[in-house]
Amino acid sequence: MSKKKGRPRSGTLMDEPAVQELLKVMAANNAPGQEDLLAVFQQIAGLEKQLNAAVEELAAMRQELAQVRESPVKRTLQAIVGNLEKSVAVLREHLEGLKHSIVEGCKKALSSFRERGVSALAHTAQFFHVRPALEAVERELGKAVAHNERALSMIDTASREYHEAGRHLKNILRAVRGQEPALEAKGPGLLARGLSAPFKQEHRLFSAMKARAGGAIGRLEHLEQAARPPIRQTMEALNVKIAQEQKGREKAAPSVRREER
Repeated sequence: MSKKKGRPRSGTLMDEPAVQELLKVMAANNAPGQEDLLAVFQQIAGLEKQLNAAVEELAAMRQELAQVRESPVKRTLQAIVGNLEKSVAVLREHLEGLKHSIVEGCKKALSSFRERGVSALAHTAQFFHVRPALEAVERELGKAVAHNERALSMIDTASREYHEAGRHLKNILRAVRGQEPALEAKGPGLLARGLSAPFKQEHRLFSAMKARAGGAIGRLEHLEQAARPPIRQTMEALNVKIAQEQKGREKAAPSVRREER
C-alpha cells in the first residue's frame, strides 16, 4: 500500500517541528489557550504510543489462541481478535489523519503569526478543525472496548461450564466410591487465565485510550469556547447590523414613492 502524500508517519505528534515551533511561540508570547492546546497535543501523542502497545497485545492474543485446541470458543475468539485488528487499523488511519490536520493547522497558525503578529495567537483554535476526527477515534475505541468485554465474558462462561461439567463427572465417580460430592466448582483454570490475560491487558489499554480521547475532546472544546466572542459582543454586532439594514431600507423608501408618482 502506498503512503498518503504529505502525511507524517514517523515519531509522535510532539516530535513534529511545526508543533514544537508553535508551542514555543505561544509560550514566549504568553498566548491564551496554550495550556489547552498543549494538553490536546499530548493526549494525541499518548494515543499514538498506546496504539503501538495495543498492536503488541494483539500479537500476544494470536499466540495464545494458536496454542488452544480447535473449538467453537476458539473460533469465536479468533473472530473477535480479527475485529480488534480491524479497529486498530481504522484507529491508526484516524490518528494519522488527525496528526496531519494538526501539523497543517500549526503551519497556518505560524504563518498568521508572522503576518499579523501576536494578535493572531489569540485565535489559534480556528486553525484546528479536528473535533470530528477525535470523536471518530473515541467511537472506534468504544467498539474495541466492547469487543474485549465480549471476549472476556465468553472466556469466563466457557471456563465455568468446563469446570461445572468436570465437577459433575467427578461427583459421579465419588458417588460410586461412596464419597461425599464436591459442592463447588473450581475457579478458572490455567488455560482460561492464559487466554484472558492478553484480553484484559488490551481492555485496559483501549479503556485508557478512550478516556484519553475524551480528555482531548474536552480540552479542545475549552479552547474553542475561549476563542468565541462573548455573547454580549455578538449581540451588539448583530444589533448594529440590524440597525444598518433598517437605515438602508428607510433611505430607499422615499425614492420608491417618488418613482410611483
